[in-house]
Amino acid sequence: MAFTRLTADKAHFISLHGDLGYSALLHNIPDRAPSAGLNANLGVDYRLLYNNFLFSVGVEGMYDLNSNPLDAMDLSLPMLDTEGEPFQMHVLVDESNDLSHMLNLNIPLLVGGEWGRFYFLIGPKASVNLYGAASSNAEFTTYGEYDRMYDDFYDMPNHQFQSGHTMQSGLLPMKWNVNIMAHLEVGGRLGHMFRYKAFRLDPDRVRMYLAAYVDFGILNLHAKGTGAPAFDYRETDEGLKFYIQPLLLSTMSDNATIRNLNVGVKYTVAFELPQRGKSFIYDWNSVDQNYRKRGGNQTIKH
Repeated sequence: MAFTRLTADKAHFISLHGDLGYSALLHNIPDRAPSAGLNANLGVDYRLLYNNFLFSVGVEGMYDLNSNPLDAMDLSLPMLDTEGEPFQMHVLVDESNDLSHMLNLNIPLLVGGEWGRFYFLIGPKASVNLYGAASSNAEFTTYGEYDRMYDDFYDMPNHQFQSGHTMQSGLLPMKWNVNIMAHLEVGGRLGHMFRYKAFRLDPDRVRMYLAAYVDFGILNLHAKGTGAPAFDYRETDEGLKFYIQPLLLSTMSDNATIRNLNVGVKYTVAFELPQRGKSFIYDWNSVDQNYRKRGGNQTIKH
């Protein structure tokens, strides 16, 4: 009952995939938690299945949106009022919203295997930044503290004591370094999803896969440079003006090392390419409909 495979089982595919998952920016910025967000990928690949060996190479667009947590700040500025009396102006900064954007072009080069419905792929992804940006905004409240007064002074606009004002940096350009990511995906081939009437698809010609994936950045994403203070102010003819800077563009991240980690779900549709020469293909549709050819129990396509 033993047998030997006389010819290799080889098939070529063009596949489309979409990924969606969790994104994290892992960094060493002091007293700041890792940034969390969303990762999405869309790509097209060439896929070769040679017996159980699987090879894939392609191109994909990757978008990461990350939120950078910032703690509330209570800053104290020594000031003089209009009568020359010294006091401390407190600036409470809270309700911050700090976002970073990354749009990259990835080139995955993957190898793996496929056995029955199970498959896996592993390998590197080269990643080149096409677009990067960051923005930050926060609410702030100012109030005055006098040593000789029992209570602090709030909500006096003529003295610049105001509550619930907003400051924002706007969308600022940001450069990300070239990266190499280690990629792993493990999943399975889905069953016959389209089995009804005119929408029947040959499961050997169109294959669908669902997998879990992990991408981990090996290189440092952060482009070295000198950032602006995370919070700053200037004296103008209209009084004090307050400014906020995105965390990853601020002095707090001047010497930071940043790596990305993406985890999620990948869906792939693979279309088999025509083979050269004459081929004989098992007619899954006809047999599934209990069709019987006279003199036999199978149907062969030419």
